[in-house]
Amino acid sequence: MRPQFSLGVKCIALALAASLAACNGGSTTPAPSPTAPSGNAVLGNIVGMGDSLTAGYQSAGFLGDGTMADPFFPGLNVPPGQESGWWSQFYMAATEANYAAMANPATSVLPLIGKPGLGNQLVPNNPAVTHVALPFLPLSQAIPGHGCDAFGKAAYSLSTFGTTRLNAAAQPKDLGVPGITLHEAVTMYQPNAPTCAPLPGPFAVLQPLLSEAGSFYPVLGSYAPSVTPLTMLNAALAAKPTLTTVWLGANDVLHFAFSGGQFTAVDTTAAQVTSDMTQIISSLQRAGSAVVVANLPNVLETPFFFSIAVPSNPAQTCPLQANLFCLLVSPLVGLPPATASGIVSSIDTQYNLGTTGYVTLQGVIAELSASPQFSANLDTLAGGNGNGSMYVTPALATAVQTENDTLNAGISAAAGSTGAALVDVKTVFQDIYTGNLADPLAAQALSVNPGKCCSLAFYGGLLSFDGLHPSNTGYALIADLFIQTVDAKFGTAIAPISPSAVYNGTGQIPFPDPYAQR
Repeated sequence: MRPQFSLGVKCIALALAASLAACNGGSTTPAPSPTAPSGNAVLGNIVGMGDSLTAGYQSAGFLGDGTMADPFFPGLNVPPGQESGWWSQFYMAATEANYAAMANPATSVLPLIGKPGLGNQLVPNNPAVTHVALPFLPLSQAIPGHGCDAFGKAAYSLSTFGTTRLNAAAQPKDLGVPGITLHEAVTMYQPNAPTCAPLPGPFAVLQPLLSEAGSFYPVLGSYAPSVTPLTMLNAALAAKPTLTTVWLGANDVLHFAFSGGQFTAVDTTAAQVTSDMTQIISSLQRAGSAVVVANLPNVLETPFFFSIAVPSNPAQTCPLQANLFCLLVSPLVGLPPATASGIVSSIDTQYNLGTTGYVTLQGVIAELSASPQFSANLDTLAGGNGNGSMYVTPALATAVQTENDTLNAGISAAAGSTGAALVDVKTVFQDIYTGNLADPLAAQALSVNPGKCCSLAFYGGLLSFDGLHPSNTGYALIADLFIQTVDAKFGTAIAPISPSAVYNGTGQIPFPDPYAQR
C-alpha cells in the first residue's frame, strides 16, 4: 500500500534530506529473539510476512531512523513509523522487547530504514495544531522528497541496499515489503523494476504499481547469502519462526483500483487467493510455525477515498467517514454548505460519479492545490486517465469492492482449511466506519478522544495523513486485535495494548501519537 503523491503539490510538506545511513556489509547476523514472558513456546520466535502495513509504513514514508530532522521546525524530528507499526507493537507486547530495543540498530528485529527514508514522508507544517502535517492548512510550499537520488537508487541493488539501512547486517524478523502483493510474496525473488528512474514509453503507466521494487532489498536483502530464491516466504522459513503473522492482499486491491481495473496481475479469484495463502500457511506449518493470518478492511472505506454522496445527516456521517462534502465544510477547508454542495455536484457531473463514486485523496489534493474553489481539473492532471488514481466511478467502485471481497473470501477459506488463526480486521474497521458501538474494539477506537480520535474520517486519527496507513493509535488497535486472536487460538497470555495509552504517549510508544488531533 503506497500512494503516489506528486512532488509539486504545494499544500503538503514533504521531508527533505540527503544524508545516507552508514551501514556495514559482510556476514548476516540474525536479530535477537527475546524470551516470551508468558513462557509459551509459540512466542519464542515471531516473524511477520506482509506489505506496508506490517512494515510500519506511515504518512507516505518508510522510515526507522528517529534522527531525521524536521525541515520546517528546528529541534523537531520526523517521527519514525517502523517502531510504531502494529507488528512492532505486537512483538513488543509478546516479548521482552521495548521501544528502545526496536529503535536500536544493534538489537532491533526491524529492517530499520535510515534517513531520509524511502518514499516521501509527510512531516509537520503546523505543530501548534497537531504536531503533524495538515494537507490543506496552511497552504505552504511543498518541499520535495529525495526522489530518485543516490539514496533511492541504492535500494535496487544487493551490493548497495545496505546504505538505506541502519542495521544492514541483521536478518530482520519483520519482513513486510511495502507494495508487495499476495502472489509476489510467494514468487518474487528480486525487485520487479531495475531502478527508481521513470520507466520508458508505454511502460510508464506501470510506475505507480511497482512501488515494492524500492523496498524489496532493503527488507529482504540481508537474507540473500543464505536464501535462494530470495522470496519473502523463503526468507520467513529461513528465520525458523515459531509464530508467523501473515497479512497480505491489500495491494492486490489497490493495484487494481489505481489502474482503473486494468492491472490484473493480481489474485482475482477466490481460488487463486486460497491457493497462494494456503501455500504460505502450509509451508510455515510444515516448518513448525504456528500461523495467524488477517483479512482486509474495505479499502474504499479508508480516508484515501472520499465518497461523492452528500450525506443526508452530516452530523452523523462526517465524524465517521471520509466524504467530499464533509471535507469541504470542515475547518480544514471551510466552505459554506451551499458552496460545497455545488462543487460536489460539479465534480459528479463531470466524471459521472453519482452517489457511489469517489474522489481520491490525491485528486482532492490536486484540486485544492490548483484552486480553493475546485477548478475541476482532475482529468487534466491525470493525463486524461485518472480513473482510479484521481477518482473512482461507480462501476470501478463495484469492481474494486468485488476484488476486496474476493481476497477476503480466499483468505478465510485458506485459514479454515489449514487451521490457521484468522484476525477479522474487516469487521472491526467496518464497525468503526458505521459507528457500531456494540463492537468493543470499535467502541474503544471511537472513545479514545471523542470527536477527534479515532475514526475513519479524514483527520479522524485512526490513519496517518496518506489516508491508507494507520496512525500509532490505529496500529495499536490492530496489534491488540492480533493479540486477542493469538491468545484465543494458541493459549498465550499476551498483555493487551491500550490504544488510548499509545495515543497519549503513556504506553509502549514513548511519545504522543503525531498523526491524531487533540
